[in-house]
Amino acid sequence: MLDAHTGRQSQSPPRNWPHNKLWKPVQSRNEGIVPYLQQRPPPHGQRLEGPVTNLRGNIATFDFIVHWNPPETGEHCVSAYQVCYVPTDGSAIETCVFHKADSLYWFSASVLTPCTEYSVTVSPVDLNNKISHGSSITMQTAPDEVSGFQVTAKTPHALSFSWDLPGEGESCVKSYSLEWCNWTNTRPSVCNFKKIPLPANTSEYHLTELEACTQFTVVLTTLGDADHISPETYLNVHTGVVDSPGPVENIRISYLTSYAFRLEFDPPKENENCVQDYVVCESVTGSGDQTCHTTIKNSRTWINKMRLDPCTNYTVIIKARDHDSVHTDDASITIHTAQDRVVNLRTQEVSTTSIEVVWDNPAPEFFCASDYRLVWCISPGLCNMTTTIVSSDNTDYTITNLLPCTNYALILYALGPIDVESSNMIITQETHCE
Repeated sequence: MLDAHTGRQSQSPPRNWPHNKLWKPVQSRNEGIVPYLQQRPPPHGQRLEGPVTNLRGNIATFDFIVHWNPPETGEHCVSAYQVCYVPTDGSAIETCVFHKADSLYWFSASVLTPCTEYSVTVSPVDLNNKISHGSSITMQTAPDEVSGFQVTAKTPHALSFSWDLPGEGESCVKSYSLEWCNWTNTRPSVCNFKKIPLPANTSEYHLTELEACTQFTVVLTTLGDADHISPETYLNVHTGVVDSPGPVENIRISYLTSYAFRLEFDPPKENENCVQDYVVCESVTGSGDQTCHTTIKNSRTWINKMRLDPCTNYTVIIKARDHDSVHTDDASITIHTAQDRVVNLRTQEVSTTSIEVVWDNPAPEFFCASDYRLVWCISPGLCNMTTTIVSSDNTDYTITNLLPCTNYALILYALGPIDVESSNMIITQETHCE
């Protein structure tokens, strides 16, 4: 597709085109008066003479763009331009459109036929709506994209490709261009492609001396007359594996609550470039009922898991998988989620200097607290929080040495294994006044 920054012709009138004028494409080109455009007298002393100048164009497989300069004489007498194009072999009828006078370019709006020569004529239309003599150029569209491009074999150090040749008389292909680039450790946009030209009768090629476990982008194009290039056909492919990668390392918990966890891990130290993705399987420890998914290599080396049960052991197994879909050795970790937060946190006895805090435990299956952490602070506003640890055998605690007539925020956490905290429960209570 050609660059459309210059604007695609919509075959609709420009915004400043008079409303009493019709504006539509025509299907044949004839010199003379265009019957459906109203005439108007030209400015005194002005006359349109001569065709457009410096007509030039660029063409691709399915479209073209033409540029031109206005006539040398009478530029201000131009009310529009007529652009006509037709295959020179007569395989289709001529198509003509009118184009606004203030744009000296036109982008073909219809899909052209690959490997076909087109004649393009641009003619100025004067203020009397008379179509002047036109200027013409001929351009041949580029070949169509290659079909049937595929990988036929791969080894750790070689890749083989094949593609379909065009039918006899159906192509203007003069040669092929095969490009390839290793972008395993870089972005494709900054890849340094290697290129090799191939004869037009070639339908296969073998790349050798490649690095194992490496991703390549391979691009195949055809060249037509005047080195017009077809649309690209490309493949992303990995070379084969010599040695599978080792296991992932250093699995660790970076975030853990009653209902979710986040794990991080390091990629294998052995043959990391052979890793295609990671297979992650989670299960309730001892249940044997696993849930597995894959995470793409390089996108992340961390795992989030949510909607878990409190006070539950989970086993997570992470396996690297190479480009031949072979799994590496397992690496695993067991995680114990925190208990659910307490229920019905409230105050019971309140005095001028003390507050008794009371709470209920969650259901027994979700109760695994080793201790509670009770925090209090003058509220609202910033203050120095005071913390105490309460045994899980208790469901109440009396805070003393408080200030009279003061509002306190009371915050309670349940502490599970390795001091993992539940989500908090917060209430406020004001001490009595003296």
